[in-house]
Amino acid sequence: MVRYSDVIKKGNTRRGSGEKGLMDHEKTNYSKRFSTLKESGIPSDLNPMPAQKDTEDVKKLHSAIVDYLVEVQGRVKNDDQFDIIQAIDIINHIINTPGLIERFYQSTALSDDSGNKENYLILHLINALIYAIKLGAGLNYSRDELLELGLAAIFYDIGFFKMPESVIEKKGKLTTAEINTIRSHTEIGRNILSQFQTEHPMLARVALEHHERENGSGYPKGLKKDEICEYAKITGLADTFDAMIRNRPYRKALAQHFSVKELVTSKNSMFSSRVIKVFLEEIGIFPVGSYVRLNNMEIARVVGNSKIHPLKPTVKLVINGKGEDVRGETIITLEKHPLLYVTAAVDREDLPSEQVV
Repeated sequence: MVRYSDVIKKGNTRRGSGEKGLMDHEKTNYSKRFSTLKESGIPSDLNPMPAQKDTEDVKKLHSAIVDYLVEVQGRVKNDDQFDIIQAIDIINHIINTPGLIERFYQSTALSDDSGNKENYLILHLINALIYAIKLGAGLNYSRDELLELGLAAIFYDIGFFKMPESVIEKKGKLTTAEINTIRSHTEIGRNILSQFQTEHPMLARVALEHHERENGSGYPKGLKKDEICEYAKITGLADTFDAMIRNRPYRKALAQHFSVKELVTSKNSMFSSRVIKVFLEEIGIFPVGSYVRLNNMEIARVVGNSKIHPLKPTVKLVINGKGEDVRGETIITLEKHPLLYVTAAVDREDLPSEQVV
């Protein structure tokens, strides 16, 4: 198991010999794949997007994914077939546009979706997709592998589209029967995605295995360690982390830092140490969007992380040492200031509402 303190020991993360998936498929026809992105207003070229357009382009990308998943959701609910061509277009666009996944991650992590009325599951799938691709990139996956991982991550919870809303949105404690209903989404998802088995065999497998855990405590089969494909391990961790840091009908969100700590210090070794290690390298001990207290008593929000110095993130000051709002943009790269450092994580709920950014 990875120890929480081990994150400060920087090392190279290499791809292992464990099974990730079957990669022997045809190359993407970009001229066809990107047609749907053009219709959505997203640049179809593979060149870096201009910095001044970052926010606008990321919003367009997010909107395109939402629209696509809403359409898929409707088709699944009606037992209709759906096409994954647009999903392939979107994921290829993300992995082939330099810096896009990082900009997408930053934008999503720093956005405030607490009052967002959009379908929670749709947003959850998008967030998990972002985390999964970041982790895959950290594991040095090839473009083909990132495509398969991305496809698996955008569809892994598709079985939830068949769940009764009365169960998904229930605020009280679930009954045993309701828990079993929820758990059935893995097998339902496997069955839905089996139609793509020939070209993308890992989609159905990840949908089935993303709730399996290293120690065999997961479901539906109680698989252990190497019995679980690595795509499912990555997606399962992304799914769990995002679920922890977002408000749900039955519980409030945990602060990002505390969620990371809980994942890493899990006594049950629920997640792969290899995947946890790259998670800490890519997401950080203090994830983007989390709040921290500095040794000068100022409170700041994390806006960037350093793989070399994970305990010294880049922050935006929110509250000064006197407890007053900080006006304007005051960004500090802590790794450049040896006398300034983080002393504690701060729960967003503990901040006055007017000081939450």
